[in-house]
Amino acid sequence: MVALTEDEIIEQLEQITDLQAFIQKANDFLFIGLKNFLPYIFINDDPDIQEYAVKPLLAKAGPLDDIHISLRLVYALGKVRKELYADIFSLTQFNDYLANEANVPDFSHDIVYTLLNNLNAATGNTQLIDAITKMKFSDFTVYSKERYSNLVKTALILSVTTILKELVDECGIKC
Repeated sequence: MVALTEDEIIEQLEQITDLQAFIQKANDFLFIGLKNFLPYIFINDDPDIQEYAVKPLLAKAGPLDDIHISLRLVYALGKVRKELYADIFSLTQFNDYLANEANVPDFSHDIVYTLLNNLNAATGNTQLIDAITKMKFSDFTVYSKERYSNLVKTALILSVTTILKELVDECGIKC
């Protein structure tokens, strides 16, 4: 698995203009982060355990090749904070929701605003959330819808990178 830098992740997410594609890509990055984190939750770095037990668990089509299962495992083992678990879980649920929607909303939709206000990684940045809230409820003659959408997208990007940084800090590797 190729590890990406924070700048590469930001660059790739910034290029996406469609909300559904953006959330899918964000979930892909979160799953890569989880898959890189998972080997560090098992017993030591015993080469035999890693080779014959951990690798098959993480292999494509293995039991942990699912973001929902992997996330629940690291949370159940107490390896991630409740807030981190909740953020990743919210983003995976939102991805599932968008995948089943006939009319995918855009970044300025109320549901995205609600998602942001429920992400601990976003609400920790009070200045950004306050700016988004101010823009959302202002007269759009002052702020354009495009500018608001871009600010929401920036908040989502910062949330994803914050989550990934926390996974890196937890496992001590470049996830």
